[in-house]
Amino acid sequence: MAEAAANTVSFLQNGYNGEVLEDLLTYTAQGNDTFKEGLIHIKSGIQHKYTLPSIRLGDIIQDNVPTPTSTHGAKGENGENEYEFTERYLTPQDFMVYLEFNPRDYEKYWRFAQPEGNLVFRELDPKIQATMLRLLIDKKNEYIGNAIWTSAKGGSAAAGITCPADSIIIGRNKEKYFDGVIKRIIDNINATDKETIAGGQCVLAGNTELPDGAAVEKALYGIWKKCPKQIRKKAGLTFIMNFEQWDAYDQYVSDKMVKYSENTEINRYRFKGKRILPLVGIPEHTIVLGEFTTGMDSNLWMGVDYANDTEVLKVDRLQSNSELFFFQMRMKMDVNIVRPAEIVVHTAYKKAPTT
Repeated sequence: MAEAAANTVSFLQNGYNGEVLEDLLTYTAQGNDTFKEGLIHIKSGIQHKYTLPSIRLGDIIQDNVPTPTSTHGAKGENGENEYEFTERYLTPQDFMVYLEFNPRDYEKYWRFAQPEGNLVFRELDPKIQATMLRLLIDKKNEYIGNAIWTSAKGGSAAAGITCPADSIIIGRNKEKYFDGVIKRIIDNINATDKETIAGGQCVLAGNTELPDGAAVEKALYGIWKKCPKQIRKKAGLTFIMNFEQWDAYDQYVSDKMVKYSENTEINRYRFKGKRILPLVGIPEHTIVLGEFTTGMDSNLWMGVDYANDTEVLKVDRLQSNSELFFFQMRMKMDVNIVRPAEIVVHTAYKKAPTT
C-alpha cells in the first residue's frame, strides 16, 4: 500500500475527494502493528493473482574443460545442474467494510465549517471527511492486523488446525476470507504437494506450549540453532511473538541473578542481536523467526486490491426519505510467505488429524 500512496490516483464515486480517499486506503492497510513495525511488504493493485516466483539452483560448479559437451549439462545424483523454478501466489479475496450512521451525531466535527445546503457528507471539508472516516477505519485496522496472522479461508471449521487450550482460534469470527501466516506455515510444514511447499518448507523448531519465561528462552535458543546459517546475518531477521510470551520472558530475564537491566525497566527487545517484536495479532505459544521488512526482500507479502475501482468507497444516503447515511468499502486482500525454507517457527498449533 505504500506504493499506492506514492501515486496520484483519481477515483470517481459519489463526488468523493480523491486525495482523502487515497489517504484512507493507505491508512487502512498501514494502520496495524505488522505494517507499523516494518514486517510486511504490501503489493497493491492485484486484481486476480500475483505470482511470487522462486528459483533453486543445484551444483553448477564443474571442472574446467576446453569444450563442454552435453554430458556436462546432465543432471547428477547430488543435484548437479538442477534448476528448479517454483511459484507461490497472492490471490486477494473479497470482503466489505460497512457502517450506517446519522450525520447529525457528528455535527460537532463540521459545525465550524458551515457547509451550505443540506447536511450532505460530500459538502464537508476534506479534512473533516478524513477524520470521520478514520473513526470507521480504526476498528477495521484491528481486524486486518489480526487477520494477517490468524485468518483461515473458510473459517475455523475449514482451517484444520488444533489450537492450544484457551488460545486464539485460527479462523475465528470474520477471519475467514484468506489464509493467514500461521495457517500457511502449518500447511507448508505438513504438505507434500509442490505448490504448498514451493520455496522449501518452514523449519519447525518445537511444538510445545510456552507457559513461562524459561520455556520461551528455551524456544528462542531452539529456533536460533535451527536457523539456516546463510540468513543469520540478514538485517531484517526478526523474532515475532505474542505479548504474553514477551512479558513472561521479560520477567524471567529480570529475575535472573545476572540481569540484563533493572527490574523496573523493560529488557532489550533482542535475542542474539536480532529484534524481538511482540505483536497483538500473533497467537499464543508461537514464535516466528524470519526476514520481515517493508521491502521486496521481505519473507512476508500482502496483496491488496479494491473490488471495484469505480466504487471502492461509497458514502451516500441510505434512502431518499431517511437522514441516515452509509459507508461501504469493498476490498480484496491476501498474505503469503515467500521463502518458507527461511522461516523457523516454534508453535503449539498443529495440523488436525484427518479422519
